[in-house]
Amino acid sequence: MSESTLDCESIQRETIADLQRVIGFDRWCWPFADPSTLLPLAGIAQHDYGPKLRRALELEYSSEDFAAKHDVARRAHPVGSLSSETDGDLARSPRWDEVLRQVGIGDTAAAACRDALGCWGWIEVYRDGGDRRFDRDELDLLATISRSVGAALRRGLTARIGGGVTEPNVPGVIVLEPDLSERSATAPAQRWIETLPAAGMFAAWGMLPATVYPVATLARSPKTAAGAHALEHALDGRWVMIEAAPLEHDDAGQIAVTLRDAAPKETFDFLSRAYALTRRERDVVAAVLAGLDTRAVTQRLYISRHTVQDHLKSVFEKVGIHSRRELFAAFNASADVG
Repeated sequence: MSESTLDCESIQRETIADLQRVIGFDRWCWPFADPSTLLPLAGIAQHDYGPKLRRALELEYSSEDFAAKHDVARRAHPVGSLSSETDGDLARSPRWDEVLRQVGIGDTAAAACRDALGCWGWIEVYRDGGDRRFDRDELDLLATISRSVGAALRRGLTARIGGGVTEPNVPGVIVLEPDLSERSATAPAQRWIETLPAAGMFAAWGMLPATVYPVATLARSPKTAAGAHALEHALDGRWVMIEAAPLEHDDAGQIAVTLRDAAPKETFDFLSRAYALTRRERDVVAAVLAGLDTRAVTQRLYISRHTVQDHLKSVFEKVGIHSRRELFAAFNASADVG
């Protein structure tokens, strides 16, 4: 699987099937990740707490909860379980006590799908309340598997990237109550929501797309407010920046969530990571996207024309394109990203 060129969902489902045979569990979820903010994006899942997902995400990202996905992603050993981190007292976890326990879930384990270029998602698996808890060998296996599929998942994500530059949409704004229920929204906000993955499923559960909730939750914390945003890839190919900020004065406690077209500078880092560009390849691409010809690139970067062409050849191979025009489309760019 680590060398797989399958699409993301095929990689995910085959990996889950193998893990179910080796470790044993029925319920699971596998969200993608924004590697810059370590916030969960859309993904696939098989569990039965969907209508309570909003609350589960709020608890996971608003408190010192155990085995939280963003914490697991920062660890040298990128795995954790509720039983090991609560010393066997699962009720110490707010999200388990309030949400997971109510649907019969017992122990949970999460592993970050990470390679040298970043975290691209999480494997999160659940055992039933009456089942044995995840042991150290099983957690080590999850960590090993997640590392192995991290690069494959990143490569699979690049196959989903497309669409290039599209006509900009008017930003949309959603106002959330302190409990993160929706209070009001602008008309463009609904059009944005409809472009996001699995929007119909979330609407059936009476909630917004899941990425909104951890972003909104972090916006309430002074420590993490600056990181209250996530970059999501919409179904129509465009990049959507989801960001949140608390309202003030008479509306204290409410959160404003904005959905808008991501700027090329905001997508550049993600795409450079996803395509595994080297530092120098990034510099060359940034210069080309800034509108510089080969001679100007050589002058900016103090490298030869031959070196510029070698870097561009490597970039074209990694991205799967053949021209500078296609490079602009692949990087969603029509302006300077330098």
